[in-house]
Amino acid sequence: MRKIRFLIFIVPVCLLPMLRPAVITTDNHTGLLLLLRWQSGHICFVNSVTQKPVTIHFRIKDKFRDFSFFTDETTENYYTSGFCDLNATVSREARDRLSFCSVKGMSLRLGWHEFYLKDGGCLTVKLLWSF
Repeated sequence: MRKIRFLIFIVPVCLLPMLRPAVITTDNHTGLLLLLRWQSGHICFVNSVTQKPVTIHFRIKDKFRDFSFFTDETTENYYTSGFCDLNATVSREARDRLSFCSVKGMSLRLGWHEFYLKDGGCLTVKLLWSF
């Protein structure tokens, strides 16, 4: 019986560092997500100025990290004015919150969760703890 009690205590304690609970908020919905720290995600949208698609990939670790930005050269210059390498800049970012707004809609994948905003709007994803 002591072994069972020990396992009931130790298994959640060992799994806790792998879990990444998060809250996602859109203009009309709030929900709780359970993510795992080795998962990845991406956000896809169309830049409303250049009318070109943008995809931002990232990893879920202690925070959202390892960002990479995929778009055409014109859109990259729109974001940076040609002053920096966008991927070199965003790859160093580490955030516990992601916020995006789009007038044309967007899709977000976080681990096995997928979200779509078809007519535009904003969404925010916040990790509940970062360690």
